[in-house]
Amino acid sequence: MMNDRAAIAEKLKKLLIEASPLIEEYTAAVCPACTDVCCRQKHGLYQKSDIAYLQALGVNAPPRDQGRPPEGSCEFMGPRGCEQPRWLRPFKCTWYFCEPLLNALNDGPSRKARRLSALLRDMADLYRELA
Repeated sequence: MMNDRAAIAEKLKKLLIEASPLIEEYTAAVCPACTDVCCRQKHGLYQKSDIAYLQALGVNAPPRDQGRPPEGSCEFMGPRGCEQPRWLRPFKCTWYFCEPLLNALNDGPSRKARRLSALLRDMADLYRELA
């Protein structure tokens, strides 16, 4: 059972790494103008399923700054965006698409949007297998 979970987690990690440049391309166009960084409040916290995924990979979640005010942005947010590799972030960080980001996906090249959509669908399937 544990080997199956580790294999699923590795596949999921590979998909996250593959999807990251596509997501970063869209976020680079949209996020610098954002005035409401919601990473910390809504999407930057690890859930039980995130911990299960990381444990299957044999890694720990990065330590969080527990004294940081919840209304601020995530402590991993740097001048060029998140400093954590996508495969190590909470899944909500990858799955959250605000309205401007969705508009960029819709207005951008359809081939890239279809590829990203397929990767997200495959990730969702693997994520459900881990749960």
